[in-house]
Amino acid sequence: MKRRIGEPQVPKGPQYAFFELMQRHVLNQGDRSLAALSKESGWSRQTWHKALRGPELPNRDLVKALVEHLFPEQDGAEVRRRMVEETLAAWTAAVAERTFGSRAGQSQSPSNGSVAKLFGAEGTEPLDTANAPEKQVRPTGAALESREAAESLFRWNPGKQRDNLPEEVRFFELLHNYYASTGRPPVRWIAERMPRESPVTRSTLSDWLNGRSLPSYGGRLRAVLRVMRQYRPDTVDALEADAAEQDRIDEALTRAWWARPR
Repeated sequence: MKRRIGEPQVPKGPQYAFFELMQRHVLNQGDRSLAALSKESGWSRQTWHKALRGPELPNRDLVKALVEHLFPEQDGAEVRRRMVEETLAAWTAAVAERTFGSRAGQSQSPSNGSVAKLFGAEGTEPLDTANAPEKQVRPTGAALESREAAESLFRWNPGKQRDNLPEEVRFFELLHNYYASTGRPPVRWIAERMPRESPVTRSTLSDWLNGRSLPSYGGRLRAVLRVMRQYRPDTVDALEADAAEQDRIDEALTRAWWARPR
């Protein structure tokens, strides 16, 4: 018998409603076990469990990715879109409750539009006081050379105009080291050999390898690592170490997603 996930580990309110909605999505989409969800999606069982029960709220991008997995596009693009919108609206309300409290006894609460803008429900970046200011520009000249010499290759994220979080840096460094260990195959070579069910474009691969974006699907990353290894195959004796390194990369990806601003 399938082990039940259990009641959300938060008080009744918007946060509870969000986790309850996530559990209802799983129930309505076949009520698969955490092990089955992990195997088919590439996200760890722990990631699924925390996203379905709490108490910490997952970040917006992870919520979107999990819901899109539960409602694949081939089952209906409109249904998928509505489920994502409904879940992100519930997530926004949950984040607002955690940030501002229940607002009990207060005369005015923030509008849905302002909350959505603040927490990224309209495609904006989530608020992160630890990040660089929104209008920060990348340093140039001597300042850039000094900075790059002192910091990790993956510290600066040109796509988001901010420093990557430490967890993101660790993932990018592990991925880059693995890429180097396989002989640095050309991204075109990798893209051409990807399985049909897990296609990856050259631009996406470039973003991953240069620290500009995180893979949103763990299973697709695993497929990329397997293709990379084909460029410089391991000996039989080294296969176990290679599998362990892929596990470390996968775990680092999960930690990077959970570290994203909520």
